[in-house]
Amino acid sequence: LGRIIMIIREKDFNGFIKGYEKSFENIFRQYYKTLVFFSMRHGLEQMEAEDVVIETLHHVWELHCEIFSPTALNNLLYSSVHNRSLNVIRNIKNRERIIGNHQEENPEPEYRDYVMEEEMSRLLDQAIEALPVQCRKVILLLMKGKKISEVAAEMNISVNTAKTYRLRAIEILREILQQFPSLLWLVLFRIEI
Repeated sequence: LGRIIMIIREKDFNGFIKGYEKSFENIFRQYYKTLVFFSMRHGLEQMEAEDVVIETLHHVWELHCEIFSPTALNNLLYSSVHNRSLNVIRNIKNRERIIGNHQEENPEPEYRDYVMEEEMSRLLDQAIEALPVQCRKVILLLMKGKKISEVAAEMNISVNTAKTYRLRAIEILREILQQFPSLLWLVLFRIEI
């Protein structure tokens, strides 16, 4: 898969398996750009690759107490990004095939596009409305262009708490919008990662 073996500091790895967020953030920063580039080598656009990497890192964080060595963590990150990238590519190709078939059947593209745009907007609003209150507030403020630190200050919570709400919101939106990944990408594109 063309993996790169990175050297994770022992202090960060030990903190990670104990569940220390700061250690996870250090590992996140160390791997993020490399994993995004690795995902893009599979044929994804940067935004799609970033989504894959964030999803992977979030999943790995949930498994932190089950990982027993830095090498295992490195291998898990690369194999997960590889597999998720291939899944996204497969989903994109399927969606393009379905949309292509639909366009051949429907001779009124302008009307269809308008209706589809309105429906997508309604679905996105509905998905955001379904979020827990604090998660919804964080996402809406981020979508207005605020930085995570500004959101935390406005909501009178710590930056880490705001980041946790953001991650939780993304996870819930990913579940709600699994049939419409482009809507999730729209949210991720508009918020600070």
